[in-house]
Amino acid sequence: MFGDFKDETPSYVVISETDVYEIHRYDKQFFAQNIYEVSKDTDFLSKTSTGFYPLFKYISGNNDSNSNITMIVPVIMQETEDDSSIKRTMSFIVSPSKFTSSDQLPRANDENIQIVERANTHDMACITIIMSMWTEKNAAKEKELREAAARDGIQLSTNRSDVLYFGYNPPYTFLIFEEMKSVYQSSINDKLSISPFLYKTNYVL
Repeated sequence: MFGDFKDETPSYVVISETDVYEIHRYDKQFFAQNIYEVSKDTDFLSKTSTGFYPLFKYISGNNDSNSNITMIVPVIMQETEDDSSIKRTMSFIVSPSKFTSSDQLPRANDENIQIVERANTHDMACITIIMSMWTEKNAAKEKELREAAARDGIQLSTNRSDVLYFGYNPPYTFLIFEEMKSVYQSSINDKLSISPFLYKTNYVL
């Protein structure tokens, strides 16, 4: 038996939207996370299996209860870098209809897999990436999002760990980003999200 990716996405409220981006408000979420390093010249699409397969094994029974765990789309990627390498964080979102507390989740047998709770309501500025994600394209879409938000008086976070890439492919096509039709939703694309941010009008999100 394998872990289950459920036909479910995190619920959110669209606070505002423009021709370029939307601002989404998300509720509490639980993640299974795997942090790993790649060399600085590694493209965004490369070495994803290093992060993916330990997580997939975790939801497929490599945990202290030998149980399958229901996750939902999207898969989330984050990247930060230093002088010598890129640190990546890949996260699976736990199904909120199955788990309401991190205590309900089995512990991973792999010590690199951590269970993380994002307890508070959080807002993200989101832009859609059509079809595929790679390093240069991601940078261009991030620039587009930041410039559009700045024109609207929104200051986005400059912390690289606050930049999230949402991949909506099912697990068996995750490594082939050119295949951007999800079995869960017939015409969904990937998204780049940045959080948190401040409104110019003293409204802190």
